[in-house]
Amino acid sequence: MSARPALQPGERVLVSTRAHGARLTRPFLVLLLTVFALSFAQRALELRWRPVAEPWTTVHAGVELTLLVVAGWVVLRSCLRPILRWWRTRYVLTTRHLVLVRPGGARRTVSLPLHQLRRVSVERRRSPALGRHDGRVVADFGPFGGLRLEHAPEAQRLAGLIRRAAEDEWAGGGAGRAGDPGSGGGAPGVRPTRVDRDAVVAPRPGPSVAPRRPWSRRAVHQEQE
Repeated sequence: MSARPALQPGERVLVSTRAHGARLTRPFLVLLLTVFALSFAQRALELRWRPVAEPWTTVHAGVELTLLVVAGWVVLRSCLRPILRWWRTRYVLTTRHLVLVRPGGARRTVSLPLHQLRRVSVERRRSPALGRHDGRVVADFGPFGGLRLEHAPEAQRLAGLIRRAAEDEWAGGGAGRAGDPGSGGGAPGVRPTRVDRDAVVAPRPGPSVAPRRPWSRRAVHQEQE
């Protein structure tokens, strides 16, 4: 899968980045807990039950194998998959679009035109910052929906770059400007992004319009956990 979306003629990539490494805290903790639990279970099995005759030696070996299989499944599902998803997911800002590139190819890519940007902000984190500068960047694109970029690195700076790129697009004669969509409600040749399974209610607080339910509601596309 390409780390960059398809560009229109004259369109340039301004920023291409991925979520902050803090996104991997949970998989790392799960890995440590799994290794500890497996070691504890294997040690307990050796101390409490050490058969020397059949068929119990075979049962003992089967139990050990089962522990290894369960631990491997947990690591694969809760550690390796999130790491691969993090690695293959990128936040891309071009001169015309804000794009969320996700695993799964072009059908999973979310691309919203900057000339429809209504608001971009950084939501306050609930946990202590501890010197980190990442955060949740929420971009409201009015009728097109929005993007919620979790753990965006240098969140305040990224939000400023998005705002500046949108202003440049408006000044350069984009199809429309915030609050004033162009003819047809979008950029020429760009389809509105469809509502994905992970769509959630519009950005809070103060979405540009009230959400509608169900299928026609405004979608905020959120990078999956």
